Amino acid sequence: MIIKPDIFTNKSIGSQQSTRLGGVSEKPYDSMNLGIFGNDKQANENTKLFTGLPHAPVFMQQVHSNKVVEYVHVPEAHGQITADACFTRKKNIVCCVLTADCLPVLIADKQASVVAAVHCGWRGLFANILKQTIAQLNCENSELQCWLGPCISYKPYQVNAEFRQKFVAKDKDLAHCFYLDKKKKWHADLKKIAVTQLKSLGITQITQSPYCTYDNKNLFFSYRRDGETGRMASMIWIKE
Repeated sequence: MIIKPDIFTNKSIGSQQSTRLGGVSEKPYDSMNLGIFGNDKQANENTKLFTGLPHAPVFMQQVHSNKVVEYVHVPEAHGQITADACFTRKKNIVCCVLTADCLPVLIADKQASVVAAVHCGWRGLFANILKQTIAQLNCENSELQCWLGPCISYKPYQVNAEFRQKFVAKDKDLAHCFYLDKKKKWHADLKKIAVTQLKSLGITQITQSPYCTYDNKNLFFSYRRDGETGRMASMIWIKE
């Protein structure tokens, strides 16, 4: 089973979001685990099961950085590139990121001249990975369309006061992205942080997946919920 982002209006843009359904992996990775850097020996077989892609997805080694790479050809192997965001202006090259609670962001311009996939954990968001990526796309920001995929929602994402203060000290506009519960515990909203950062760059065409990875065990892997678990992929490309 895949999810189809609905924001990309240009028919030359292809995009998909995988779920945990439809693969060959066994528990605890059942079944469409794409976490090829983990212990699941079937993960690489799952990468070959997608239809409609110009090639099987090839994944970066993600390290929660703000490093962005440009693809001018299809990477030769998984992990050949270490980064947390990738973009391309070439046709039939799939940009993709792996997640299991972190926020995936897919980006394209309305002219279908460039696409990007961004892995946004809290470290990447704090290090302005979205800003770094968008700066390299060389587009009018008002022409960009952004899709925020499934990630952990704020209710299960409890953080400490120091975590919140770190973000607010950097950008006071992020204060509304944190919630204090009845037990005086803070919770962080990754999607709201990303939306705030994107809007500060003049980007207004933003849609969000309604799913929480933590709460939807049947559809998604969740690292915070399960610990040993699989990964989903968010993919985007320019069609020939």
